[in-house]
Amino acid sequence: MRPGKQAGNAGARLFVRAIFGAGVWLSASAQVLPPEAQRAGATWLLKDCDLHDQDQLGPVLRMFKPQFETFFLNALNNGPTPQLLMDAQTAASKEFDLRQQALRSGKGLGLSDADLQAARKITREQYLEQAADDFTISYKSRAVSGLGVVAGDAGKAALQALAADPKSPLQGSAQQALIQLQTASRQNAGPGGRRVP
Repeated sequence: MRPGKQAGNAGARLFVRAIFGAGVWLSASAQVLPPEAQRAGATWLLKDCDLHDQDQLGPVLRMFKPQFETFFLNALNNGPTPQLLMDAQTAASKEFDLRQQALRSGKGLGLSDADLQAARKITREQYLEQAADDFTISYKSRAVSGLGVVAGDAGKAALQALAADPKSPLQGSAQQALIQLQTASRQNAGPGGRRVP
């Protein structure tokens, strides 16, 4: 099997395990949801959803807004579960091994000698730490974007606090989520600003 194929399979296995792990966490952190809703929440947190995915998942999230608001607030505040982090680091460790193989020769990577040397100096520990940080930020960013679909008062307050914090890596995501909420609110308002059922 080719190294790229191995990394892809490891990523797919991580995603499947993470879906089930997040589904269990979803059940514990929110009111009981049907399996379809649990899968939707887990998928939202663990996958970079394109517009098509968001169009499919959004209606499910909106159907259970209060439960998903709690779920996304928990995901934002707590980050990924320890098992999800461990799975992400396991996948990153395999990626590091493949990266090291490629960096040995350095051919075909398009890196200057200086960049190649700098890349070779990164240790496994540094790589795994960065991967865990990236995974956590990505996970929380997806929680923020989920709040952009389902936030009530508590979710809006959390988004407003993040949007106002210039030091938060989630500031831009929170600002976008608030815009999304405002847009949805305007679209649901009827004549005279009244809410359309």
